[in-house]
Amino acid sequence: MIHTKKDDRESTGDKQFTNLFVSNLPSTTTGESLKAIFAEFGNVSSCDINNKKNGTGFVSFSNHADAKKALDALHMQRKIDEQVMIVSPHVYRKENELKGTGGNSQIAKNLNEVYKSNIFVKFIPKSVSKEDFQARFSDAGAIASVKLEEHKITAVNGESFSNYMKGYVLYEDVSSAQKAIQKFHNSNTFGFGQRPLEVDFWKSKADIQKSNDEKSIQDIIQLINIQKTQHRNIN
Repeated sequence: MIHTKKDDRESTGDKQFTNLFVSNLPSTTTGESLKAIFAEFGNVSSCDINNKKNGTGFVSFSNHADAKKALDALHMQRKIDEQVMIVSPHVYRKENELKGTGGNSQIAKNLNEVYKSNIFVKFIPKSVSKEDFQARFSDAGAIASVKLEEHKITAVNGESFSNYMKGYVLYEDVSSAQKAIQKFHNSNTFGFGQRPLEVDFWKSKADIQKSNDEKSIQDIIQLINIQKTQHRNIN
């Protein structure tokens, strides 16, 4: 299927969106099966699975009202093969650039809203299975999705190695995410003799870059103030 031309689509800037981005889809999901789900809420003009990024897809509606109904009804509410669908308005790169940069961009704002109950976990032992990981973190509340992947570290010589895994846990509400951070951060949840877990709210790359930029500015200001103080003392 062919998506509607960008110029014909409504902007997300005024919340009049017609296009949705869907993630956390099982690998078995097809364009036809995804369309069947969204067609419950109105006329779907196009629906495609994203072959460049596994587990994601795009759905275009003929009007905003139907897209809004689908978003409200499906986001973190509907499961496909026990995986909760994550649905958000789709923002195009050109439109995103017009709305701002870094943490102020529309994409960054959407990500922060969609994943506001998502936590990031570091230093998970490689012996821990996804099932064990999910079972342990479900003590904090209902989980929408879990992802584990290698935690690669780059050594001084440029070679990368991995002794641990990192994980992402998306809870169904923010209070459960907060409880998980309080319960598991700096803990030996998976046994002593391992590095304690580091647990915090997930941050988008844009937010991390923004924080780093702000820290760099503060460091420069602090250095300037120190130099001014030293200059006055000399004089």
